[in-house]
Amino acid sequence: MEVYGTKPKRFTKEWWEYFWDYYKLHTIATILVLTAVISTLVECAHRKDYDLQLDFISENPITTDAASKLTSLLENNIADVTENGKTEAFVTYIDMGEHSDPQYTQAMYTKFSVEIGYTESFVFLLSKKYADTVSEAGALEEAKNWCSAESYNGYCVSLSGCEYLEDLGIDTTDLYVGVIKMRERDKEAYRIKNLPKQENGIRFARFLINEE
Repeated sequence: MEVYGTKPKRFTKEWWEYFWDYYKLHTIATILVLTAVISTLVECAHRKDYDLQLDFISENPITTDAASKLTSLLENNIADVTENGKTEAFVTYIDMGEHSDPQYTQAMYTKFSVEIGYTESFVFLLSKKYADTVSEAGALEEAKNWCSAESYNGYCVSLSGCEYLEDLGIDTTDLYVGVIKMRERDKEAYRIKNLPKQENGIRFARFLINEE
């Protein structure tokens, strides 16, 4: 721990006052980051078994209403792979914009990192910056394996002008779609269970780019 001024004896009243004076922002930031990590892991572990989950990762905000309509659009254009008699989808929105609260911004970056490592979403809508980041991390299926549209980086296809999304009030000028690939490290049972969900992700991605 970096020391500022004269450091009192540990765990005395004076030490706690000293700690809070000099390390308040560090402590708050650490708590927010840990909260983001824990909440994301708990959320991943306790989500119900959806037919398709989608991650929306962008610096451009979307409204709660647009996210709700996006969920409905998903459910109307995927298959019932869980075979429960209805299609159910889930949208995770990660706001990667700059905020007046730097701790919140750091928490979103942490949530993004955790989501990429533990996601069960199989289709991603991303700004170009994060499309590149996720592509470089090796998390996405090559675009040539799921569509014939031109991909700007080999993995993601532009959604600029996508009427389906613009009708929901979502800005598509810097928005791309990618499909999560099955990882070699995944257990066979996981791969068998989630292959239909990946196929749902491909189905929805192709729907958005008019390649149904």
